[in-house]
Amino acid sequence: MQQTGSNDHAKPRSSPQFYVPSVLLPREAANSPTVHKIHILGDDERSKFIAHALSSVYDSVEMLGWRSSHSSKYRNVQKSKPISRRSAAAITESNLAVPQAIAQADDTHIDQLVVSGRGHEAVEALQSVKNRINENTTVCLMNDGLGVLEDVRKKIFEGTDTAPNFLLGHMSHRLAFNRTYDAVTQLKQGQTRLTFAEAPRMRVKDMHKVETRPNFVKTLEEAKDLHSSLSPFDQWLRFKLPSVIFDSVVEPVCVLLEMPYQGLLQNPAAQRMMHSLLSEIIQVLENMPELEGSTVIRDYVHSKGIRRFMYNSIMAKRSHPSQLVRRIENGLPTDVEYLNGYFLRRGQKLGLDLRMNLMMRDMIKARHSQAIERLNSFIPVEETSIPSDLAFRYRKTPR
Repeated sequence: MQQTGSNDHAKPRSSPQFYVPSVLLPREAANSPTVHKIHILGDDERSKFIAHALSSVYDSVEMLGWRSSHSSKYRNVQKSKPISRRSAAAITESNLAVPQAIAQADDTHIDQLVVSGRGHEAVEALQSVKNRINENTTVCLMNDGLGVLEDVRKKIFEGTDTAPNFLLGHMSHRLAFNRTYDAVTQLKQGQTRLTFAEAPRMRVKDMHKVETRPNFVKTLEEAKDLHSSLSPFDQWLRFKLPSVIFDSVVEPVCVLLEMPYQGLLQNPAAQRMMHSLLSEIIQVLENMPELEGSTVIRDYVHSKGIRRFMYNSIMAKRSHPSQLVRRIENGLPTDVEYLNGYFLRRGQKLGLDLRMNLMMRDMIKARHSQAIERLNSFIPVEETSIPSDLAFRYRKTPR
């Protein structure tokens, strides 16, 4: 936080400025088929940041809150003057954006949809708008973890002819929620990579020729804050793997040994466990059919880049408590089925032995169940004042 002295000649600090993009449209105009519109489904930091970035290229941006059954037009961006090279813009929604409930009977068609959040949230989120999407809809999944697309297709669109077209996306931006302004602050600028999962071995130039989604991709690329680009599947996976591997290797060991990140580098047993988990994951990646012949993945898994990334990430977090430990202690859902569970499912089909990942997945589930039982065992007690005329009944007599 920047400190200011009592300098009489210092310029007064300006109040936060609000940029009002072109999404301030009447409801009738926003529903018009001629309006260039996109929907954002999610309630995390990324959903607000994506809405801010796309408000510069879309006529209308509508955020859908599936958990609280609310939606609102994205309206304002709060921009603060940078006080250092590391400072960035803070993004928020205006108080003027009155949330509007998502009616179950609303069948307004959604042409383009971006879904963000944790992996386990994707199915429930898309289920809330299933009646508004069909084969003419393009859905970009920006969720954490791997295997989200397979889960969505199996649980929502299996056996139907109305499944939308899917894109897979991943962002490397570092974002933080600013409680003071109810805003999202960009801590570090990153990139956004997109891919077509149906054609993992297709080149980018061939994708533009045969796919019906290049217009959506091109529009996303026009949003400067996203720094978006289209990649083949193996290059996209290479871009996402570091965060997935960290959450599948480092976080479970923190839960098992009940220690902060920094303790892992001082514990030989912890290092052996991380090595075993990583070796099993690399074995799966080397045998996945869609990655056969991929020099990008092969060079990455055999390089020192994976271990260097994990070491640097551990040092950056240091004494901070593990994010997975905190979620388990609070009884919150985990993404273990989209991390270690994903590699287990792929390894089982390939006939691979992944006993360390199996143990870690079962351990996380067991710890999570214990935490829920502990939280449910608490009996809420309401403290009330005792009336003065009855106080003598409860007052202890001095001995």
